[in-house]
Amino acid sequence: MKFKIKRLDRNKHTDIVSCVGWTNSGELFSVSDDQTMLKWDINGEPESKIMDIDVPVMDMDWLPSGKGTNEVVAIACSDGSFKLVSKAGRVEKNITEAHASAIISIKWSYEGAAIATSGEDGQIKIWSRGGMLRSAVVQGGKPIYAVVWSPENDSLLYACDKNLTIVPTLPGNKPLTWKAHDGVVLGCDWNPGNHTIVSCGEDCKYRVWDQYGRQLYCSSPYDHVITSIKWAPNGDYFAVGSFEMLRLCDKSGWSYSFHKPASGSIMKLSWSHDGTVVSGAGGNGSVVFGYIVN
Repeated sequence: MKFKIKRLDRNKHTDIVSCVGWTNSGELFSVSDDQTMLKWDINGEPESKIMDIDVPVMDMDWLPSGKGTNEVVAIACSDGSFKLVSKAGRVEKNITEAHASAIISIKWSYEGAAIATSGEDGQIKIWSRGGMLRSAVVQGGKPIYAVVWSPENDSLLYACDKNLTIVPTLPGNKPLTWKAHDGVVLGCDWNPGNHTIVSCGEDCKYRVWDQYGRQLYCSSPYDHVITSIKWAPNGDYFAVGSFEMLRLCDKSGWSYSFHKPASGSIMKLSWSHDGTVVSGAGGNGSVVFGYIVN
């Protein structure tokens, strides 16, 4: 099993691509520091510009249960706001001053009833589907680079400094924290099918954990910081992104294939819902597509 890589010879974005996200209907959307959102088809071809965005975007996540005209994307912005945007590019809701500084990570819960945001201000907040604040579950002092929901939607996994923490969303339950990397943890993901966690960081390694924080696998150090990591929906494999590196790994951590796309650092990764295509947000303005082939 390996990736078949595709990227355009000429980039459609003129600046860093900060994030990418697949809809349920199999379309990819990319957002860049050039403050535009583009739509791509399943074959890796750009279709259209969807919108201009008035502030740089840090992260995006599509509503998991959205279909057709109900497909909505949550967009995290560098000014501490987040937006709920329709597939057509219409801003449905703009939540200003959600955080004191940039929102780095934004995630819908699996059933689509809540949104979690984490930011440079060291806070994690939970919001209703309509953008109303429900609770502030973490109030720390260091940036939180990634947040994801547990498979049961009853806790959150987040990356802060060198640690990973699982914090329950309901009060009265103790969080679980463990040292995950020898440098700042930049990304993490928790698969709802196999309940296994993956993480990556500035120590140039990626690691696999069980849901109790026990390490199952640690990679060798690579030449560059590992900037992104993402489970395929089926939990059988995951993708790892770094500077001009895209790696496909089986669920235990071992590498299936290794590719060197001319992409710059791959900032974020997103899988299509059928798990056959991964896309990467390139630091040089490119969008990379990796197609699963045997």
